[in-house]
Parts: sequence; structure tokens; C-alpha cells
Amino acid sequence: MNAEIFWNKVKAILSEQGKNQEWLCEETGIVIGTLRNWIYYKRLPNIDDGTRIIESFGMTLEQFKVYPDHLTEDVINIPVYEQAFSAGRGQELPDSADIIDYVALPSHLRKYRENMCASYVRGDSMEPTLFDNDIILYDNFGYDGTDGIYAINYRGAAFVKRLQRDKDCVRIISDNSKYKEMLEAGESQDFRVIGKVRYVMHKVQG
Repeated sequence: MNAEIFWNKVKAILSEQGKNQEWLCEETGIVIGTLRNWIYYKRLPNIDDGTRIIESFGMTLEQFKVYPDHLTEDVINIPVYEQAFSAGRGQELPDSADIIDYVALPSHLRKYRENMCASYVRGDSMEPTLFDNDIILYDNFGYDGTDGIYAINYRGAAFVKRLQRDKDCVRIISDNSKYKEMLEAGESQDFRVIGKVRYVMHKVQG
């Protein structure tokens, strides 16, 4: 099995199980930077590390071998950006953000394939809905007219928050009751909705 097929299978299984690379590293003892280098440079792990990766999914080597190669156009990988969205007090928005990984797009979101991005969550203000190090998949359509959880640019910082329209303002809500609700005028220049969160890949809590 070549490296590209191996890592495509690993990414697909992580996506199906709702897990991410940080979880995989915690389970296997592999350093996250090493894992990302293997994937980026298309290098196979050694036998011991490869076995630990496969067993972490609850699979045998034979089950992994017969798992679909996922090299067809049916599988859509979208970029995970280095830019994180704060579920807390704000995450600085850089002029640009590097791509640090790719995740498989769930099949029910294929209609958004040209408009989807993924980023990490940082902070605890959206617990118990979102946790620190979760990956959110969000579109870039802005506000879609309905309440929900959105990626937003608020006063120059990146947030992921629950939005509710209320007459002439927007309520910016944290699911964690420790954080106060914020209000912003709907036409404010300090507030821009990037897009709606469509899917969450939770980090498995230890």
C-alpha cells in the first residue's frame, strides 16, 4: 500500500468516527508534527506506528486493507486552516492563514463543496456544544437568515458563536453561561458573519 492510499484511508476513518489528528496522536503516542509531516510528504509510518494507528480505530490490519481506498472523486477533502476561531474572548485574524491539514467532507455536505472551510476551535465559551480543539466545518455564505452557530469576524477578531436576530440587532451568544451575551447592530462595520457552522468534529475527551 502506498502512502497516499494509506493516509487517505486514515483521514476518511477519522472523519467517519468524528475524530481528528490530535486525538490520533494522543491514542498512539505519535508527535503531531511528525504525523503531519508524514501526511504532507506522503511518507508511510514504520510498522509499529502504522499498527498503532490502525488499532486505534478498533480495526485489524485486514479490515484496514479492505477499507475503500478513497481515491475516487466521491471523496472530497477540504482544507483545515491554521486560523482558529475563538470560543472565548477572541482570536486574532491574520491577513492570511496557512493550510495545515485536510479533512474529508461528509457526504451530506457535498452541495457546499466549493464553499466549505475548516478551522480549529479555541476556548470554552461554546461548551457543551463545542470544545477546545474541535474542528468546525463552515461555509462562506455569510448569514443565511436563520439562527444558529456561525463563524464571525467581530471587532477584528475571529469567533464561533450562536447568533440570534432580535429586531434591529444581533445577539451574539455563548452556550457556556459563564460568558455574557453580546449585542451588535445588524449593519455594524465591526461585525461580519463569515458563514454557518455545518459540521463539528469533536476531540475525544479524556
